Parts: sequence; C-alpha cells; structure tokens
Amino acid sequence: MSEQDRSNDKRGRHARRPGQITRAGWRDTCLRVKDRIDRDHIALLAAGVAFYGLLAIFPVIATLISLWGLLSDSHQVQHQITVLSAVLPPEASGLIEQQVSKIESRTGSSVTVIAGVLLAALSASRGVDGLIEGMNIVYGESENRPLPRRLLLTLLMTAGLTLLTLITLLTIIFVPMVARQLPFGWIVATLMVYLRWPLLLVLVMFSIAVLYRYGPNRSKPRWEWVSIGTFGATLLWVVGSIGFSIYVDHFASFDRLYGSLGAVVILLIWFWLSAFMVLLGGATNSEMERQTRRDTTDDPEQPLGQRHAHAADTVGRKP
Repeated sequence: MSEQDRSNDKRGRHARRPGQITRAGWRDTCLRVKDRIDRDHIALLAAGVAFYGLLAIFPVIATLISLWGLLSDSHQVQHQITVLSAVLPPEASGLIEQQVSKIESRTGSSVTVIAGVLLAALSASRGVDGLIEGMNIVYGESENRPLPRRLLLTLLMTAGLTLLTLITLLTIIFVPMVARQLPFGWIVATLMVYLRWPLLLVLVMFSIAVLYRYGPNRSKPRWEWVSIGTFGATLLWVVGSIGFSIYVDHFASFDRLYGSLGAVVILLIWFWLSAFMVLLGGATNSEMERQTRRDTTDDPEQPLGQRHAHAADTVGRKP
C-alpha cells in the first residue's frame, strides 16, 4: 500500500457510510464546516429565511384559527393557544396570543377563509423557497431545474411543512385534553402528555432529512449521508431554543431596547436561530460526503465527476 493510500485510509477517504469515517476525517470535516460558515455566509442566509418565516407565520396562524372557528367553538382558541408558550420564548408566544385575540374577534366568512388560505400558502412557499435556495448553496449546487418542477417541489414541501405545523399544534393542544378524558388512570395520561415531545422531535427530524435529501438540485444522497446533519441540527435547535428562551426570560431586556417591537425581534431571532441550525446541518452533510471518494448518491455507482452532485463529485481538502 502506498503512502497516499495509507493517508486516505486514516482520513476515511474510502468510507461507504458515515460510520467508517475516521477520527481524523471527522476533524477535517468539522474544520471545513467552520470555514463554510463564513465563506457561504450561512448566518446571512439564515437571516433571509427567518425574514420570510416571520412574514409567513401570521397568515398561517390566521388561516388555522379561521378554519378552527368554522369547525369548533372559536372562544376556545385563546385558551388553548397559550399552550404554545411551552415551545416558544415567552415574549414571542405572547405576541402570537395577541394576534390570535385580534383574529378571534373578527367575524370571517368562507370567502375570507379561502383568501386567507391562499395568502398563507403564498407566504409559506416563499419561506420554503428560501430554504431550498439555502440548501443549494450549502451543497454547492446552482438552481437550474425547470420552473414547473421547482414549483412542484416548493408546493410539496410547503404542504408537508403545513401538515407538520398542524400535527404539532394538535399534539401540543389536544393531547392533554384527550389524556384527561381517558379512563386508564393518571399514569397513562401523564405518559401521553410527555411522550408527545419525543414524537414531535421525530417528526421534525424526518422533515429536516427530507429537506436535505430532496431540496438541493443534485442527485439524491443516500439516507445515511443526511442522518448526521439531521440529528445534529435537531439537537442544536432544541438546545439553542431552550437556551435562548432562558436568556430572554432572565437576562435580556429587549423591551427596553426595542419597545413595542421587542416581541417581534425575539420571534425573528428565534426563526434565525432555527434556520441557522438547519443550514449548518446541511453544510455538515455536504462536507461529510466530500470526506470520502466513494459514491454517496442513491444512483448506481459512478466515478468522481459523473455523479451530478458537487458534494459527491469533489473531495474536500485537508485543512
């Protein structure tokens, strides 16, 4: 075996799955990811995604509340929506509760609901389109898919994100209500209340993995080559959200700095934090693929340069 081959083996250049990358290879990967944060302006990309997310959140909530009002007693909305404070910083959840109160006080017809659905879909699709563009950048791809295919991808991912939002709201709000009515005793009811959080985390991880696999304009990576970034992004998002909530609750003084806009700023920062973690996970997956010379795509094995994916067609340098 030549010196070059031995060096490649030490760095996981022949790894067929992430678990075969060596410690030295992971060090190289992490250092390249650190460089990518500045080179690809990931923080700035996350800010753009967060902006579109902020524009989308209130039309989406307005539509959900309007639909809820048509299907059930609208007076229950304000009481149940307060449960969202468990997953958002207090000021951000307070802002959403204020908007819900305004929406609840309005009388809406089916025409209004339809218009709200269209506006919410447009707003949400812009946020999803920003995420797709971010995935192209962190994976080193350019967007040249036909417009109908790009629109279909955006539509499907928007629908999936909307479904995830609905499941999240239903799980947070209705699981405790249902648990209290069950005749199985308080133990089962308590388990149901607490098991909803792992379930939601699994759904979030699956959604992020789908974004990594289908979002970039490239040959699809195999699932194992998006798993590390997915797990890391989810873990960092949870830890970051909890840490940011504690910081806002005990140390920050956004109200003094921004006045009535303090809650909006907090919500925007939380969106930015979430988008940054997702983009960082994508960059990690990309550099992880570049650590090996093996084909990481879902297509039949192809040599370097013929895999139609920048991360799979190039080999990352040793930092």
